[in-house]
Amino acid sequence: MTTAGPDAVPVWRDTTGPGSLHAARRQALSRFVLWLGLALSGLLCLAWTGADPLRLFDADGLRNAGDILSGFRQPDLSAEFLQRVLDLSIESLLIGLLGTALAAGLGTLLAFFATRVPDLVDPPRPPPRAVRAALAASRSAARGLLGVCRAVPEIVWAYLFVQWLGLGPGAAVLAIGLTVGGNIGKLFAELAEAVDPRPVQALRAAGASRWALFLHAVLPQVGRQWTGYALFCLECNIRIGTILGVVGAGGLGSEIALSLRYFQYDKLATTLIAVLGFVVALEWLSNRLRRAPTRWTLGLGAVGTVWALMRLDIPWRDLFSGAQTALLPRLDTLAIDTAFLKLAAGQITDTLWMAWVATLLSALVAFVLAPLGAARLSVGSYLVDPPRPRGAGRWLRPVGALVSRVVLQFTRVMPELTLALVFVVWVGGGPLAGILAIAVHNIGVMGRLYADVLEEAEPGPPAALQSLGAGTLATFLFGVLPQVQARLAALTLYRFEVNVRATAMVGFVGAGGIGDALNTAISLFHLHDLGVLLLTMLLLVTAVDALGDRLRSRLLQGRVARLPLPACDPAAHLSNPNPPSRSLDP
Repeated sequence: MTTAGPDAVPVWRDTTGPGSLHAARRQALSRFVLWLGLALSGLLCLAWTGADPLRLFDADGLRNAGDILSGFRQPDLSAEFLQRVLDLSIESLLIGLLGTALAAGLGTLLAFFATRVPDLVDPPRPPPRAVRAALAASRSAARGLLGVCRAVPEIVWAYLFVQWLGLGPGAAVLAIGLTVGGNIGKLFAELAEAVDPRPVQALRAAGASRWALFLHAVLPQVGRQWTGYALFCLECNIRIGTILGVVGAGGLGSEIALSLRYFQYDKLATTLIAVLGFVVALEWLSNRLRRAPTRWTLGLGAVGTVWALMRLDIPWRDLFSGAQTALLPRLDTLAIDTAFLKLAAGQITDTLWMAWVATLLSALVAFVLAPLGAARLSVGSYLVDPPRPRGAGRWLRPVGALVSRVVLQFTRVMPELTLALVFVVWVGGGPLAGILAIAVHNIGVMGRLYADVLEEAEPGPPAALQSLGAGTLATFLFGVLPQVQARLAALTLYRFEVNVRATAMVGFVGAGGIGDALNTAISLFHLHDLGVLLLTMLLLVTAVDALGDRLRSRLLQGRVARLPLPACDPAAHLSNPNPPSRSLDP
């Protein structure tokens, strides 16, 4: 029915004619072709990586998996080892705190230069051409530096700084500061450019300086968003600090690597349980801080930073000793080696195939678990006075919701690198271990993100279906999914971008991808190879990010989809285009 105005006579149009049926069939066919294409692409990419899923059920692999699980039956609970785990947990906490402080400082500084400040429509005295050119050059340089920082995974920076500063937490702090600083700086700049331009233009018309514009017009609009995002990064960085020890950068990761190297699975079980409890407690505290005033977050962050500076043994003077020049490839040695370029191209393609297969696997499982974990779909209702479930549904739905949330929580808190170490022992080195590690971790991440998006759906359509007697599955498929499918696709695409970086990280422990080549180049001081690989990685990440930004923008049809999100998945910006300032929970 259509009307031409408030008093017009309703005009009924037949929406069930042959044309409408033909359009519906064509849409259904397009949807089928899309799903078939995605499935075929996953199978082809899996075949191209050379990964054999049957190795999961190989006799040797199952025996290795049984050995790992045997440690959980009798974990090492000796007082001496528990004290060591506690000390390493505190060290991981302080690494994350200090790394976040460094990243926030670096990101804010670069964001100041990278932000395009709104100008007046018709300025009375436009700045000279030389000044405009200098501002444009500084903005491009700042954005380029942010891109370099965020393109190199934390573990690569950590490995380089271990060679530079030696073993210890300093390498992890600097690695987190650089990579996360690039993420924070780009996001801060994007948020600053999206503010209401009127206060900025009013101060500019009064002759305010660039610093005054930021202090009095930009920060009041984005300050809480910046603080909330930094808090989320703190949570992610502490989690990262627990795993960078596998390359000698301190924290719980060093104990995990030692336990696997010497087949001490009782100690490995104790350490993994500590990581799980540590991250769960951290998320609980983070959720409490998000509901508290911002000053509590800033105060605790300042106290933690001072504590970290006093507690962590970091040789800051060695940063200026000149030893870093030995780790940098010289320009005159960057000759083009055709054979090595072909090898690097093959490893880059393996990285892409691994990330794509892992993304599809995790998205498939998360798509099943997320509706079970969403409160309204699983145990609640969209109706004001819903009928009470009868029979087995009274306990099946709560049990299903509980199981889903436990699975999503457990898989989400286990870092990819830790899972990669376990799968390398289980199925051996190679792409299969990396695919499984990334997929298992992303089941929890994507399931949580999907559940949040499902909760944000408008209640009208699913409530109408439930009032007609529709079940949970029908309500999800026809009332909720059509509203959120674009955002689900955008989140999945974003996780693929994150997984490309994660694939480079798991390769450091022998789980395939370009990370294996980076590890070899750094270990053997093949600086020429290292320079080529880092440049290749930078180009890959830049290209994937640019393509992902464009596709997400089209999927979301003008929504805020270009926010640069870190590898620790705060993609709530994509699930909620206008999030509350303190609601950045992954």
